[in-house]
Amino acid sequence: MEDNLFTATGTPDPMDKEGLMSALESLLFAAGEPVKRSDCMRILGISEGAMEEILTLYRQDLEATKRGIRLLELENRLQLGTKERNTVYLKELLGVNERQSLSKGALECLAIIAFKQPVTRVEIDEIRGVNSDYVLTKLQEKGLIKGVGRKDAPGRPKLYGTTDEFLIQFGFSSLKEMRKENPLPEKLVEMDLRKKEMEQESLELFEEDEN
Repeated sequence: MEDNLFTATGTPDPMDKEGLMSALESLLFAAGEPVKRSDCMRILGISEGAMEEILTLYRQDLEATKRGIRLLELENRLQLGTKERNTVYLKELLGVNERQSLSKGALECLAIIAFKQPVTRVEIDEIRGVNSDYVLTKLQEKGLIKGVGRKDAPGRPKLYGTTDEFLIQFGFSSLKEMRKENPLPEKLVEMDLRKKEMEQESLELFEEDEN
């Protein structure tokens, strides 16, 4: 990329890199929630290449100065978050204790949703072998999952997916990154194989009936 930053129209930007980093930080801090990368580019008046350079410099600055915040990149959105090493202080401030952490069942349910989304409660129950109503309710209360639509099937069951809060809490910038760093849980692999086997058996029986 060129030494000078340019706007989307090709006009030299009057702000220097430090000024743009400062403006970006103020923008994300004031928003308090994820902001689309494209909106940041539009507001700052810079190109995609310039935006990437500013983000790289900002990440480096946050790390070099040991600041208490970090830059979160959630799919195509940006947000400010706190450094993981400061979690203990935030828990003390918010009065959070370890008993409020996720149970084994909740983590199991969350993993299924993260890897299989969008997924219905019945599909989750089939994999876990138990009813997941209570766990799903708790995960929604914590803001880790949400309803993402209805499945085109009898009864139109609700579909679940993970939220930005899930990515933030577990330190992922995207679902793609999560799946790349973490292989599909063995239980899900076994369930997928069994489901395919059952579908194949049903198809074979159907073909035999026709003959």
